Amino acid sequence: MQGQSIKGGEPNRLPDYNSQCTKEQWGRANGRQPNQRLDFVDNLRWIMIIFVVGMHAACTYSGLGGWYYHTGPAPDLPSLLFFLGFQSSLQAFFMGFLFFLAGYFVPPAYDRKGFVRFVGDRAFRLGLPTLLYVFVINIGMGIFLLDWYAKSGLSLPEAYLLYLSEWHWIDGTGPMWFATALLIFSGLYALFRLVARRIPSRPEQPKVPTFLTMINLAVAVGAVTFLVRQFAPFGTSWHTMQLCFFPQYIVLFILGIVARRRGWVDALPAHWGNRALTAALIGAPLSIVALTMINSATHGTFDDVRGGMHYQAAIYAVWEQIVCVLFCTGLLVVFRDRFNVRNKVTGFFSDNSFAVYVIHPPVLVAISLGMRQLHWPPLEMFAVAWVAALAASFVLGAVLRGVPVLRRIF
Repeated sequence: MQGQSIKGGEPNRLPDYNSQCTKEQWGRANGRQPNQRLDFVDNLRWIMIIFVVGMHAACTYSGLGGWYYHTGPAPDLPSLLFFLGFQSSLQAFFMGFLFFLAGYFVPPAYDRKGFVRFVGDRAFRLGLPTLLYVFVINIGMGIFLLDWYAKSGLSLPEAYLLYLSEWHWIDGTGPMWFATALLIFSGLYALFRLVARRIPSRPEQPKVPTFLTMINLAVAVGAVTFLVRQFAPFGTSWHTMQLCFFPQYIVLFILGIVARRRGWVDALPAHWGNRALTAALIGAPLSIVALTMINSATHGTFDDVRGGMHYQAAIYAVWEQIVCVLFCTGLLVVFRDRFNVRNKVTGFFSDNSFAVYVIHPPVLVAISLGMRQLHWPPLEMFAVAWVAALAASFVLGAVLRGVPVLRRIF
C-alpha cells in the first residue's frame, strides 16, 4: 500500500504514465523522470509529524506554547532553556516545511485531475478528517479526558449539545488547522489554474536560486512577519490559526509549487546539505538561547519579542526565517541523497503518519494525565511522554487504518 502525504498529498510514488501521453510528456508534467521515486519526501513528512508530537509533548511539560494540557509547576532554568531552544527551533521551520512538501505535490495532482476532481479530492482528503476531529475527537477528548463540562453537571448529550449550540466547535480544529489552511491554499491554487492560460513546463536544465537569494527572501518574509505581528502577536490565534506564522506558510506553499515546476529540489547542490543542516542544528538553539539571555539582561520582556514596534520582535521574526531556510535546505538535500528509500519500517511510518497527526492529541493527553503521579524531572517526563505517545499513536493509527472506511479517511 503506497503512503499518502499528510493532508491530502499524493502517493509516495508517482502513478504510472498512461498510453495517452509519452514518457517525456509525463515527466514534464510531474516534474521528475517517470521512474524516479519520491520516497525521500514521504520520509521527510513522517519525520516532521514525529516532531509535531514532540512539540506538543514539550508544550505539556514546559508551559511554553498553547496545548490542551500543561503540567505544573514551571521547569527549572536549565530545563526551560532546553525547551526554549527545542521548541523555538522547531517552530521556526517544521510546519512551514510541511506546507512546502504539500505544495510540492499540488501541480502534478492538478495536471492529472483537472479542476473538479482536484477540488473534490482535496475536500475529501482534508475536509473529512477535519470534521472527524472537530465533532468526534476534540469534543470526546474534552469530555472524557479534560472534564470541560464537569463543573456544569451536564450529561453527555447535554455537553455535546452545548458544544454545538455555543459554537465551541469553531475553535475545535486543534492541529487540524493545518488541513483547513491547506484546503484553502489548494482551492486558491485551483482557481488560479482555472484562469491561467499557460503554465511553464520544467526547464531542461533546472537552475536553483543562489543561497544568498534564499537568505534575502528569508529577510523579506521576516519583515512581513514583523508587520503582521503588529496586529497578530506571537502566541495569539484566530480560531486556532496562528496568523503570526502565516507569511512563512504562504510563501513556502508557493515555493513548493514553483520548486516542483522548475526542478529546484533535484538541482540543489549536494554540498549544501550537511553544511546547512549542521548550521541549523547547532546555531538555531544556541542563538535563540543567547538572544533570550541578552533580552533579559537588557530588561526586555517576552512581550517585546511577541510583536509590536520592538527591535526584539524584528530580530526574532527574521531569525525564524533564516533558520527555516537552513533546516529546509539541509533536510531536502540530505534526504534526497541518502534517504530516498522505502522499506517495511519507513513504509509503516509513512502509511500511518497522517493517522498519527490526527489522533495523537488524545493519546498524548491521556499519557500525560496518566504520568501525573511520576514526579520525575520535566525533561525525563517530556522524553517518555513523546516516545510513548508516538508508539501508541502509530499502533492505534495502524489499527484504525485496518478498518476500510477509516482507511479512506486516514
